Amino acid sequence: MRPPRLSPLHRICPPLRLFRPPNAHSRTLYIRLFSQNSLLLLITPVSPRPQLPFLAASAPKNLLRQRGGQWQLSRLLTTERKRYIKEQLWLAGKYTVYGYTGLVLVFLISFGVQNEYLERKYPTPREWTVVSRMNYRSARRSEEPNATETGMTDYARSGNLYHILIGRLENPDKDGEGIAELDEGGILVDGIGKTGADISNKSEPWRRCYYEVLMGAARAAEHLDGWVIDNTRRISFPKDVMIGPDNPNPKPVPPGAHPPPSQENCSPAYKPPEAYYLKVLTTKGFSTKQRLTSALAYADWLNFKGLPESAEEMYKWGLDIAVSTHPDGAINDVDRSTGVISEDPTHLSENLLLATTSLAVHHARNKDLSTALPIFLSVLRARRSLPEAPPHATKPTRSQNAEGTSIPSLIFSFLKSGFVEGPYPPPPPSGEDTPLRSAAEVCEESGVMAYIGEVLFASSKRAMGLSWTHDAVDLAEASFQEVAGTEGDERCRECLEVGLKNWQKMVSQMAINENTTKGEEEPGNRGWGAWFSRIGGGNEEKNEVNWEREREIVEVRYKKAKKMLDASIPPGQSSGWLFL
Repeated sequence: MRPPRLSPLHRICPPLRLFRPPNAHSRTLYIRLFSQNSLLLLITPVSPRPQLPFLAASAPKNLLRQRGGQWQLSRLLTTERKRYIKEQLWLAGKYTVYGYTGLVLVFLISFGVQNEYLERKYPTPREWTVVSRMNYRSARRSEEPNATETGMTDYARSGNLYHILIGRLENPDKDGEGIAELDEGGILVDGIGKTGADISNKSEPWRRCYYEVLMGAARAAEHLDGWVIDNTRRISFPKDVMIGPDNPNPKPVPPGAHPPPSQENCSPAYKPPEAYYLKVLTTKGFSTKQRLTSALAYADWLNFKGLPESAEEMYKWGLDIAVSTHPDGAINDVDRSTGVISEDPTHLSENLLLATTSLAVHHARNKDLSTALPIFLSVLRARRSLPEAPPHATKPTRSQNAEGTSIPSLIFSFLKSGFVEGPYPPPPPSGEDTPLRSAAEVCEESGVMAYIGEVLFASSKRAMGLSWTHDAVDLAEASFQEVAGTEGDERCRECLEVGLKNWQKMVSQMAINENTTKGEEEPGNRGWGAWFSRIGGGNEEKNEVNWEREREIVEVRYKKAKKMLDASIPPGQSSGWLFL
C-alpha cells in the first residue's frame, strides 16, 4: 500500500530558528548602569529591559490610570537638577544682594559728594544742625536757573525751604539758642507784626548765614507776590488763574499743569517781602553793610511796586545807616536832604558812596534828572579824591586761591576735606572804611560816568552824553585789562558791557534822528561847569556827523572788546535803565 501523499507544506523542512528582523543584529546596545538616571527612564514609554523598582518609574499606562491622565513630574527634579537649581538660586540671590548693595552705596557716595560740593559753594556755620545745613544748601541750589529742566528758578520751593529754615533758626530748641529780644521789646509793624531781635551773642558765621536766609526769603517773596496756595492740595498758583469773584476772568493754566484752585480754598502763598527786609533792618547784630543792602533792596522793591515816595524815604534811611558809623566830625560830609557829598568830606566810606549812588539812580529812574546829576557828579568827584592804593595791593588771582598747584597737593587736599572741614570763609568788608583808589575802584568810576552820560543824553545834551559814555567805556576797558583774572573783575566786566551797549543805543538813536537838529548849546550850571570843561565846556559839535558810519565803528569796537570778556554779564542785569 502506498503511503499517503503529503502536502507541499509538509515537504519543506521546518526552520531551525525563528525569523528575526534583518537589522536585529545591527542595533547598537547601550550599556546603562542602574545607578545612573537618564532621560530614557523618565520619558521612554516602554523600556527594552527590566527596571528595578527602586530606580525606575512605574509603567506609563499605570500612571495615566492612577493620576487621571496627568504625566508624572516627580522624577523630573532629579538629584542633579535639584543641585543645579539650588546653585542657580543661590547665585541669583547673591548677585541680587550685591547689586542692590552696590546701588545703595553709589547713591550714598553721590549724595555725599553733592553735599560736599554744595558745602564748598555755599558754606554753612558749623554750629547749625545737619538738617538746617542741608536745607540751606538745598535752598541756595534751588535758586540756580540750571537746577530745573526748564531753566527757570523754582521760587516756590526755595521760598518754602527758607521759611522752614527761618523757623529752625529762630527756635531756641533747635538752632536759635541765645537769641534775645530787643531792649525796647521789639518793633511792631502794621500788617507784619513784631520784628527784630538781638543776635549779638551768636557767632559771625551764624549771623552772616541768617542774613543770607532772610534775604533769600525776601527774593522768593518778591517773585511769589500775588500767588495763592490751595489749602486742599498744598499747591501754589498765580492769582490770575484762581477761580472766584475776585478774579472774574481767570487765565487758563498751562497744558499738563494742575487744575486751577477755587477762591474759597486759597490763601496767600507767602509773606510780603517787607516782612523780611524790615526784620534785617530792625535786628541787632547785623553789620552796617548788611543793613544798608537790605534797605536798598527794599527801596528797589517799592520802586517796582510804583511807590516812588516810599522808595525815596527808604533810600534816605539807607543814607542815614551809612552815615551812622562815621566819626562825629564827619556829620556834614553829605547833605541829608539832597544826597550831594560835600567838596571836602572828612570821611568817605564805601557805604556812603553806595547809598548816594543808589539815591541818584532812583531820581534818574523817576525822571528827576536835575536832582540826579549833581549827586552823580559829587560821587565821581569823591571817588577821584580817594587815596591811591599801593602798587602791590592787588587782589589774588583765582588760581592763587587753591592750596597747591601740583597734582599730589590737590589730591591730598581733596582727601583731607573728606574727613576734616576747612575753615569758614572770612567775613566780607563792613563798608565802614575808606576804600583805596585801585583798579577795581576805577571800574566804579567808569560806572558813575556811564550814569552821567545817560542822564545827559536823556536831557537833550546828546553830544555831551555820548562823550561821557565814550570816556566811560575807555576807562572801563583799561581797568578791566588790569584786573582781568582776579577776584572782583565781575564789576569791571559789567561796566564795560553796559557802557558799550549804551553807546550802541545812543549812536543808533542818533542815526535814526540824523536829519533832526543836533544838540544845541545849552548853558551849563555854574556849580558844575568845571566838570564839562574837559570835553569842551558846553560847546557841542554842530558839524554834520555820519551816524551810520559812527554806528559801524561802535559795532567794531564792541566786537573787539567782547573778546576780552571771559564771561557774560549775570542774568537779569539790564543794559541801562534809561533804555528799558
